[in-house]
Amino acid sequence: MQPVLRHFQRWHIERIEAGKAWFKNGTALEFDLLITFPPYAAAVQYDALPSDDRGFLTTDPDTRQVHGQPDIYAVGDAGDFPVKQAFLALLQADAAAEHLSQRVLHEEPSARFDPVSMCIMEQYDTATFARVPLRVTGDPEYPVEVRQDALDQHKVGSGKIWRIGKKMLGLAMPHRFNIGKPFHAGPSWAMMEAGLGVMEATFAD
Repeated sequence: MQPVLRHFQRWHIERIEAGKAWFKNGTALEFDLLITFPPYAAAVQYDALPSDDRGFLTTDPDTRQVHGQPDIYAVGDAGDFPVKQAFLALLQADAAAEHLSQRVLHEEPSARFDPVSMCIMEQYDTATFARVPLRVTGDPEYPVEVRQDALDQHKVGSGKIWRIGKKMLGLAMPHRFNIGKPFHAGPSWAMMEAGLGVMEATFAD
């Protein structure tokens, strides 16, 4: 069967039959394999706080403060940043913690969330590394895009060496959590960042 490329985002399935999906608009599409995903919506609702139409708390994109509630911060899956990823959640948490500590110390808050996605995806005996600076577009159809003013930060590499990087992250992150320290701080992160910089320069473009 040839793949069908259409815009189905606002189509709602009414029923499923053997090899065919019926939508509420009357359209029926055949399929060889049907894979379903849970709705992209917040797992927990906070009725007393402002949220978007999917239930994610609306926030200041830089500080992660909830709109109208400057003493409440929302990071990771709770907030409305459109990409849900562990590394981005860590960056949001770091920015929120730093922003809050500056306020407590009566300093001018300067901490800002810089959305740079980073991940290492294992592929059997190799792995692919990607670092992608992002920006929110405001367009619900394409909510994020690569930042054109930071293309020099956009790095991609693939090979066996990146499995070592994955293992390094797998060791460093739980250690920092276990000792109650932020991930992006201290000697371990300085070593990790230095090693990652060398690997990016050598094995990523």
